[in-house]
Amino acid sequence: MNNDIGHFISSLDLARHPMKPSKQKLKTDYFMALEYFVRQSWGNTDYIEARLAQYQKLLAGGSIQAWLFESEMSRAISALVNNIWPWKRKYSCWLLCDIALILLDEAEIKKAYASLREFPRPKETARLDTLFTALWNDGEIPAAVSFAKELINQFRANRRFGIQTEKRFIVTAGLSAGKSTLINALVGKPVTKTSQEVCTANLCYIYNKPFEDNAVHLRASPFDLDAGYDELVGGIRTEVSHVASFFRGSAEPQNRLCLIDTPGANSAVNRDHGELTREALLAERYDKVIFVLNANKIGAGDEFRHLRWVAENVPKDKVIFVLNKLDDFNKSEDSVTDSLEGVRSDLLRLGYENPVICPLSAYFALLVKMRRSGDRLSEDEQDACDYYARKFRREEYDLSDRCAGSDASGGEDEAALMSRKCGLSGLEKILFGGTDDEKGVH
Repeated sequence: MNNDIGHFISSLDLARHPMKPSKQKLKTDYFMALEYFVRQSWGNTDYIEARLAQYQKLLAGGSIQAWLFESEMSRAISALVNNIWPWKRKYSCWLLCDIALILLDEAEIKKAYASLREFPRPKETARLDTLFTALWNDGEIPAAVSFAKELINQFRANRRFGIQTEKRFIVTAGLSAGKSTLINALVGKPVTKTSQEVCTANLCYIYNKPFEDNAVHLRASPFDLDAGYDELVGGIRTEVSHVASFFRGSAEPQNRLCLIDTPGANSAVNRDHGELTREALLAERYDKVIFVLNANKIGAGDEFRHLRWVAENVPKDKVIFVLNKLDDFNKSEDSVTDSLEGVRSDLLRLGYENPVICPLSAYFALLVKMRRSGDRLSEDEQDACDYYARKFRREEYDLSDRCAGSDASGGEDEAALMSRKCGLSGLEKILFGGTDDEKGVH
């Protein structure tokens, strides 16, 4: 795995770090030691600077008094990790865990470990060796280092995640089909801008992370390991960007994933967007294409032209169709069944023998995930969530049996039930479930 991407998609939760309750002088010493070993092994990169800034904020309140000269560093580190008091001998083990969580690369961790190992007393190096071994296997954590269990498990989760094969999905649609809302629903939080206007003018790669650390990474300018909503969605994305976040889900995916967001293929504002999307569909490496269709504008001219181009240029078994915005349907005027059959007929004419079609309400799906995760919804979002919950309970709008991936499971809570009824759980099972026999509405 590329080290740069491996760092970018890593998770790190410092909320319960064991050094937080310590006195300020000790926390400052600890951070200085951590910085020393990390920089000695890796040097300066945007990622290293950003990770160290997180530790500095945690341990030194964002600023430290640089009182340690190079000649004093050895003495300071020795005082920290070579302590005669038994209850203070945990510091070297926590320090090794933090070094590993920042560096992630095995060769660099070993280099830092060899340097750190020179400082503790001989009896303490045995425990440090036990911890180092525990980092690289998934067996039971030895009692001698159980006090570092949470940090060890975080590193193990990142290590296991990093060696997985990444599944890649390129997402394409016409303007206002709900492509960005669908991406947000799959992630479970707003990471892309949603609007009836042009939001994306270049590619954006959205990666998942091994566990929820309540931080979203943004690799743009500047590099940010805790990007807020404004940084993520501000303005029109005109440069290639990368975002990493834990993907929330009813069946949280354990595989490495990448969603590739493309510009609207039929933008009347800038025809170059369609060309950029077509180039990506021809040149990018991906496992599947997610083609988002607007259920309220099926067969619109520009959308159909893009659909026909995809049919002619992308292997048909790589395409999954999402019929979105079914939450806008009105019982007296619209029919979910008729819309699905209409899409299926169009796809058959384009040469798709057995098209995979997943009906969905991406907006409701996003609201369900946000509410389930305890996110604060606006008053309008709460009203919409309650309204759609009532709507999708009705038989005519229930999408549970319209996508083969959406199987009911016993004991599901309200959020899981709604995820299934709005079509999200079926789509996620098809995309992330790891099966080779994807099935939708045929």
